[in-house]
Amino acid sequence: MKKAVFPLLVALVVGAAAFFLGRGQASSPPVLEAISVQPGKTAGHATYVCPMHPHIVQDNPGTCPICGMDLVKMKDAAGAATSQIHVDTATQYRLGVQLAVAKPAMLARDIVTYGTLVPDEDAELRITPNVEGLLTKLNVNRIGQRVSRGEVIYEISSPDILNLQYEYVDIMRRGKPTMKMAEERREQNRVKLENARDLEPAARAQLERAVRQSEEQLLSLLQPWERDRERLKLRLRQIGFTDVMLAQIERTEKAVVTVPVRAQRACVVQQVMARPGMTVGNMTEILHCVDASHAQIEIVLYPDQLSWVAEGDAVTMAFDDGETVAAHLSGLNPLLDDATNTLRVRMPVALKRAPNLGEYAKVVIHATPHRVLAVPNTAVMRTGRGDFVMRAMGAGHFMPVRVVAGIEDGERIAIRDGLAAGAQVAVNGQFLLDAAASINDAAQRMHAAEAPPP
Repeated sequence: MKKAVFPLLVALVVGAAAFFLGRGQASSPPVLEAISVQPGKTAGHATYVCPMHPHIVQDNPGTCPICGMDLVKMKDAAGAATSQIHVDTATQYRLGVQLAVAKPAMLARDIVTYGTLVPDEDAELRITPNVEGLLTKLNVNRIGQRVSRGEVIYEISSPDILNLQYEYVDIMRRGKPTMKMAEERREQNRVKLENARDLEPAARAQLERAVRQSEEQLLSLLQPWERDRERLKLRLRQIGFTDVMLAQIERTEKAVVTVPVRAQRACVVQQVMARPGMTVGNMTEILHCVDASHAQIEIVLYPDQLSWVAEGDAVTMAFDDGETVAAHLSGLNPLLDDATNTLRVRMPVALKRAPNLGEYAKVVIHATPHRVLAVPNTAVMRTGRGDFVMRAMGAGHFMPVRVVAGIEDGERIAIRDGLAAGAQVAVNGQFLLDAAASINDAAQRMHAAEAPPP
């Protein structure tokens, strides 16, 4: 019963090929009739193969040039893709079998994707007060409102602000006599030094030492006062006082009850977090703003594109208004977005106009060419068991070989493992050849089961 199965499997291959390829050629003999399915090479010739690299095949014993393992007879190479089929020249012509050589090539590809204008992270502003108080007025109160630099954003009143102003006024009052005395002393020292030009060297040196001592005494008197003044000025500036407001306090010696706080840079409101009448503190966020003049382009890349791109690749961005920007890829993030399985790249973009955040752009990344071992795309058969090619072994023999495929362009695909340069592979009709090779595998297993034990 088992002996009859092998001819039956061969008949199935013949019938399938005749159905798909010979339906319109009833007068011709089935094209697969000339395919002889055999375990190994022709009778009387042993074939040796590497168990780990089945594309290493030769007709004499030896070692694998890749891993160094001993080659074994094809019928004994357990686990290796050892099935070979033989197709004569006439049948190859009828099947349309064409061969291509695996050879080094430069693969180049333009990756087309999209990008979105997003705010620069350094340009995002979170406006918070630097003192606890009452928010008396909020001039910016809607999302999308544009704020100019120096424009009053909000007004705040606080007992702490009043106390700081009064302390600053007191320091300025206490310092006035000291400052006046220091100015008079320095003027006297200047006059002394001018008159000392006509003195003897010894007398002039003694006078200069006295002037230096006088300056050191003035510095020791003024330094504590100047430190307190600068400390208070810095604290008032942090709250929102400008140099004009500080000069007004020094001139009038009066405190300001309500302090207007101005924008430090132009921005667009993203979110309003507070309302007038609220008590706010150091950690209270009043507004979220973004400087729209500083934008970045966020580019989306998918997993099959990542092997192509690299820092420094040329990038072309086309916007809806017709503006085109050329740049170089930067800011590659090594972490994929778990939710979308994409990689988002943020890079600066310089536009001739004011950018509109959220605007889309067509992005083309001109990937740097890669030098790889390549075959035509049609040569690779993708299956659930992996990627395979039908390697031509010579004299009409073919064998399926598992390969590790890499990057590909429109016509060629890189072979990272499984083939060596110069190997020939089928680029047409390989699916029929692969079907015949699969039947050959089954036949070899059946013959092995029928063989008597040694």
